[in-house]
Amino acid sequence: MRVPLNGRHRTRGTHRAAGRPVYPALPTLPPLPVRAGAVAGAAVIALTALASGQADAGTPRVVQDRLTPSTFTAGAPTAASLTLHSATCLTARSVGVAVRGAGGANLDFPQAASGVRICSDGVHLTTGARTLPAGTYREFGYWQDSGGRYHNLPAQILTVRQAPAAPATTPAPAATPSAAPATPAPAPTTPTPASTPTPTASAPSDPSTPTLPPSSTATPSAGSSSSPLASPSATPSPAASATASPFARPTPTPTPTPFPTSTPTATGGSLATWAEYFAGENVPLGSWTGCSANGPVQTSHCTGLPAAVDAKWWAYPSGWKDTSKNGTYDPARTLSIANGQLNMHLSRDSAGTWVAAPLPKLPGAVGKDGGVQYGKFEITWKATSAAGFKTAFLLWPDGDVWPQNGEIDFPEGSLTGDVSAYMHRQGATSGSDQDAYETSVAEAGAWHVSTIDWEPNSLTFSLDGKVIGHSTSRIPSGPMHWVLQAETATSGAGPAVGSSADISIAAVKYWKAG
Repeated sequence: MRVPLNGRHRTRGTHRAAGRPVYPALPTLPPLPVRAGAVAGAAVIALTALASGQADAGTPRVVQDRLTPSTFTAGAPTAASLTLHSATCLTARSVGVAVRGAGGANLDFPQAASGVRICSDGVHLTTGARTLPAGTYREFGYWQDSGGRYHNLPAQILTVRQAPAAPATTPAPAATPSAAPATPAPAPTTPTPASTPTPTASAPSDPSTPTLPPSSTATPSAGSSSSPLASPSATPSPAASATASPFARPTPTPTPTPFPTSTPTATGGSLATWAEYFAGENVPLGSWTGCSANGPVQTSHCTGLPAAVDAKWWAYPSGWKDTSKNGTYDPARTLSIANGQLNMHLSRDSAGTWVAAPLPKLPGAVGKDGGVQYGKFEITWKATSAAGFKTAFLLWPDGDVWPQNGEIDFPEGSLTGDVSAYMHRQGATSGSDQDAYETSVAEAGAWHVSTIDWEPNSLTFSLDGKVIGHSTSRIPSGPMHWVLQAETATSGAGPAVGSSADISIAAVKYWKAG
């Protein structure tokens, strides 16, 4: 459920129904990767002992589970994706994806991650985007240990295809019959980009603003923006009986065929309008205090937070109830930032059941509650399993006029179930007036990248780079604010006393429409 920013609780209808550091430039790496071996078909590199330069038997190993892309088109801005794990936890000073051209030219993907915690459950990195001219390259992941030494992971061939030539128009023949027609102009070639500068050995400090460093690539358009709607007036809460209604399947768009769980892939595109990788931030449990609503999200504060974090985040205050009313929001008990990740620790003890809902303070707000209108919204996240808890990340309409002004939910699902997505339609008359998209991908156990692409005439849900739902009618059209809500289940048994779950968030990104 969504709790209005004025603090008044509202009971919802059927379906009520948010790590990694700011990336520096990549370093110049040796031309050839150093391979240490392979385990169960996965690439492995041993952590080099700092004193002797040799790996000993007790040294942790970093396993490369996946590296993409292996091919793309010349001139098209493309990001790389790298997934790693280690049987023994370690913190890498930096992790990135390198590219070498002819003669060892450094053409690395920009925006390596720094201060990355690598453990047995894995970590996923999506780099910035870059272009390359057509040709064949060597591509490999790398990581930097705490002593500053770089370790290359096994390389693969990266093939960049020539972009299709633009169709040429043959001019009309000259008046003289013997004149030959003009030769069509050749397709433009893509210039070779400059080498990425080498960073200093120390980890970057946390920037004062949440935006990423400037890049030569352009910010992608998430769709045409239209004039914001007037602030909606308050309406009565829907009847509690609506909670028994089943979810409706969308008439125009059938539920897509479920796809198997896969490693997250890069979504591509250029730098986001607003991005948070939790770089250099250390906010232990107990710090998210003094959270109070004061108008729009952007002007509401949690006074216990460091100023740099408070400038980017707010959270539902302590004491507010979740959708089922079985959970109580308490950011001091549930929220923390460490090792480049925002963590939501959900639990039930003898005193109560504790849930969380942090909200990013997005720029360019046009709504009365600080909401934005259209854009692309992406989260890299991972959950552990526990009965009675769920994800319910959502875009909620400013002014709290529901269901008439719609609602967008993704990812949503029980932590013991599968990921789903929902779009409550513009002009809805009940909570079941919605498009519902289900998958067979488990909520818990693996890193995922979930993306909402909200445009005036379409709404697309993507999970790990695959489209799972697409709606084209009755798209919500008013300003909405983004709530990374984790709560108790709205059906079935609640959490058991002593149970807990964690939802870790490594990256939160927003691209402004237009």
